[in-house]
Amino acid sequence: MNTVNASTGFSGFQLKSGFSPRILPPLVPCPVVNGAEEDMALRVLRAIELDFHEAMDNMIASKIAQAHHANKSRGKEEIFDVGDQVMLSTVNCRWKYMQKKDGRVAKFMPRFDGPYEVMHAHPESSSYTLKLPDGVNVLPTFHASLLKHYEANDNDLFPSRMLSMPGPIVTEDGEEESFIDKIVDERNRGRGKQYLVRWRGYGPEHDLWRPGREMEDTEALDVWLKR
Repeated sequence: MNTVNASTGFSGFQLKSGFSPRILPPLVPCPVVNGAEEDMALRVLRAIELDFHEAMDNMIASKIAQAHHANKSRGKEEIFDVGDQVMLSTVNCRWKYMQKKDGRVAKFMPRFDGPYEVMHAHPESSSYTLKLPDGVNVLPTFHASLLKHYEANDNDLFPSRMLSMPGPIVTEDGEEESFIDKIVDERNRGRGKQYLVRWRGYGPEHDLWRPGREMEDTEALDVWLKR
């Protein structure tokens, strides 16, 4: 209570009472003149107020100094815009995976997952809100240190990295059909709705808007309506 704080420059006792305590009481009692008690109380209140403001100034100066030294070793932070595709670090997922302590190892887990679309950007606080898949029970806002820009594969430079897309199936009538993976969005069109369909084995660039009548009696629509 009597130790001087390095950030405020005051002891807790002084900020609370307006003066530092005496180690030994005075040997001779000080006589109190009539009316002096009120003046003494006002002086104590003023001293507390001055100490409080000075402590706040010292706290601000201390935070500025801490930020200055922390920024010396901090690299340039990436900035993301709304609509950007980003990869999300799986460091927290690997940690939870290892916490089960059943002999599991996480060294073969991917370091990043995605891509995910940036829905809201708050560069002033280094936080970004992502559009995560339905059913993911986590807060969709992450620090910039957990994100990196998504770089799509150049199929001309790296053809071996290109993922093969499954072809559509052919029905007995000779029509081509693809399997629906899930519905990712919906919109109103006229008196009905349209659903943005993601096809199984295909990426977001192949999503298509399909009329609601074509989605009736599909499992994907049931899952979408129950979200």
